Amino acid sequence: MMKNRFFCFTNRRARIIVGLLLVGMFTVQCTRSHAIREQSPVMAISGEIVGSIGSEQQRKIEQLAKTDHIKLLRQALENCRNNYRDYTCVFVKQERIHGVLKPQQEMEVKFLDEPFSVSMRWIKNAPTAERILFVRGKYNNMMLVKPKGFLGNLLGVVRRAPDSPDVMANTLKPITDFGFENMIKNLLRTYKLAASRHEGVSKFAGYARLDGRKVLVLKRVLPPREDYPAKNITWYLDLEYFVPVGIEATDWNNNLIYSYFYKNIRFNVGLTPEDFTPQANGMNLKRK
Repeated sequence: MMKNRFFCFTNRRARIIVGLLLVGMFTVQCTRSHAIREQSPVMAISGEIVGSIGSEQQRKIEQLAKTDHIKLLRQALENCRNNYRDYTCVFVKQERIHGVLKPQQEMEVKFLDEPFSVSMRWIKNAPTAERILFVRGKYNNMMLVKPKGFLGNLLGVVRRAPDSPDVMANTLKPITDFGFENMIKNLLRTYKLAASRHEGVSKFAGYARLDGRKVLVLKRVLPPREDYPAKNITWYLDLEYFVPVGIEATDWNNNLIYSYFYKNIRFNVGLTPEDFTPQANGMNLKRK
């Protein structure tokens, strides 16, 4: 009888085990040697016309890239809000966490803007979870997390706050900060702060190809301050989609802080809330 009681998992015991295992996995990651900075997927090219972007329109965008990044970002934000309701993509990221550069990760992503919904499935270098699902307003605004490997098989899906310590031990940004609109708003926040202080330099660095698509390369160089996220911020604006599809940041020692790239983007594919249920994302949510 006592033996059966000992091996019966309660919710409280399960939470304790999850916490201990996650902390253990994080400790193992932190003791690894520094990861190698992955090669950027960006290729430099000349300024030829691309796709449906006409020469006059491209010249206007290029002029803003040379003179007014804030206005350019505001237009990109308006375009994003007016034209894109959902998308799928492969999200590629590499981050330096607590001084350690982590291996580059890749995940398949589904995104819906209303309600804010994100589904991620890792396809390369999953840290502690193989799947994550977040829908604003559902599950008490908690993420549904399917741990990878043995832990996932043992406990199935667990719930975590997007900014909980064990989650943030493995990422610089919570899932609530994901997406094109949030990227643009974060860039705007930094640009506006620097402009209010008359600090920093904005640069247009030409054209490149990212995931086979033509992008403008824009740079922001900032002085060392605690409330600036980086010294060098390089972001890549897709000329046809007219949203940033990549961003890289380095510190004042020229070390990579993070790089985020969106590949294989498909906008407005018709995703609905039904695509963001646990069942639709390979998660079997156990009843309490």
